[in-house]
Amino acid sequence: METPRGKALAGVLFLVTCLTTTGAGALLAGHDPLASMGDFLTGIPYSFALMLILTAHESGHYFVSRRYGVASPLPWFIPAPTLIGTFGAVIRLRRLPGSRVALFDIALAGPLAGLIPSVISLAIGIRMSPTLPAGAPPTSGLEIGESILFHFMSHLLSPDAHGNATLLLSPVGFAGWVGLLVTALNLIPVGQLDGGHLAWALLGDKSRNILWVVFPLLVYLGWRGWKGWWIWAVLLLIMGVTHPTLDSRDESIPPSRVAWGIIAVIIEVLVFVPDPLRLA
Repeated sequence: METPRGKALAGVLFLVTCLTTTGAGALLAGHDPLASMGDFLTGIPYSFALMLILTAHESGHYFVSRRYGVASPLPWFIPAPTLIGTFGAVIRLRRLPGSRVALFDIALAGPLAGLIPSVISLAIGIRMSPTLPAGAPPTSGLEIGESILFHFMSHLLSPDAHGNATLLLSPVGFAGWVGLLVTALNLIPVGQLDGGHLAWALLGDKSRNILWVVFPLLVYLGWRGWKGWWIWAVLLLIMGVTHPTLDSRDESIPPSRVAWGIIAVIIEVLVFVPDPLRLA
């Protein structure tokens, strides 16, 4: 049973994260959030979209955990003075469910719930975004990588983004992009990530071998592009060595969950960004 102090802390962290993401949104909109209240409030669209995405993700875990009788406290949102404004959110399950099916459903609920507002925010944001024609003077700033889904949506919703034109993604669109990145990171099938829980629920102890495929792949991606993959590789190496073993390890998994596992792999392929960030 969660204590009143725990609920209060979760509420305070949520409010503070709303403030830090609003400040980040103001910067993304080209305003100084410390200049005036009006400048600060320009970050609300980004903050609203991102907090909706993160809340949906954690709510998916929360409500499905409760459905299976697994005690789940309120999520802790983590504020951060960064361009994104947060380090995400976490739910501290005191124990894992006693069923592989329950573990699978709880793990998948978060990414699926967060994916929907991410796609909606990205679609709205792309429609709001201007394009820089080919041959125009380059702009300085942050260049974000494209996933397969982002590439498809940008060409579908912003026809001017074809060729060498540059899409100047709006803050709301950036929130959607961040949401898809969070989904991709969480679905990596290693350790205590959502994808790691899915893999263990489907494959049991054999899922630990996936680490030795993912680890060199991230090292290679870090060598070819975004160096942050090297940090992720080390973190996953630490988290991915073991996975808690459930008492129901011999429980059979129904075909419906296998099908959803395949869907999760397809989603990961569609939203994964090999080179997320670079300076333009």
